[in-house]
Amino acid sequence: MVLLLMTSVVSLAVADQAGDNSQGNHANNEGSDHHTNETKHAFENETEHELGIMNSTLGSEIRLLQLEKSILTNLLKGLMTVQVLKGLEVNTSTLEAILADLRDVLVDVQNADPAANDSVQIFIELKNTSRSLTKEFRDTLQQLVTNETIALLREQLRNITSSDLQNCSLKLRLCIRHYNRNQLYRLYGIIGETNTTLINQYLNGTVNLSQVKFQLYKLINQMTKDKRDMIFSEFKEENIKKKIRSHTYMNEFEHHGNERGHGRG
Repeated sequence: MVLLLMTSVVSLAVADQAGDNSQGNHANNEGSDHHTNETKHAFENETEHELGIMNSTLGSEIRLLQLEKSILTNLLKGLMTVQVLKGLEVNTSTLEAILADLRDVLVDVQNADPAANDSVQIFIELKNTSRSLTKEFRDTLQQLVTNETIALLREQLRNITSSDLQNCSLKLRLCIRHYNRNQLYRLYGIIGETNTTLINQYLNGTVNLSQVKFQLYKLINQMTKDKRDMIFSEFKEENIKKKIRSHTYMNEFEHHGNERGHGRG
């Protein structure tokens, strides 16, 4: 019961990546419609899960920053790939055109307002477009060079970075910490006591999220069954509302999102 409660109660943001970070990687996309449908379904499930924290401006900012980091990473890999292929006298004009479109999407992400009423739909649209462009780049690359060359590129691009990417990562890390701090204050408010020292230590980086969760686990384990049931019931109801809201956003995108047009024309 305590472990189940912890899973439901501690709805803290995790630094999972939004979008595909494997632009320079080889993937066998010669499969059937079944493979395409599986990939689409996985993308929708992942995105719907990500929407859960976008009921606040800070949550929306986290998801937009994660998308920005993903696109920045893919652009860096793509530009380096083009540079290498030019040295091999491979025609890279198609790849460069895709990267130009991806750069436009990056600008849209950077300009997106996390406080706007349509920030969730904008996020879904831009993530979907960046995913499509990344796949297009990967498929085009696969047609231009051998699998051996792609494997070599993948190894060279493994640890690629830049100042823009580092700055984005730092900003993202700080946003996640502040989001989690807010969640902790809210959780402690429901429990009926607040460990401000622990929260401040987490915010300052003195303790990590696992250590915070362990302290919460000990606290909840000491509660009466009635108290745990009360907390569990409140967060279960909230999680249900969150899933319904996320599913509604995805349905709206499926029916109307593509009409707004962020894709290539």
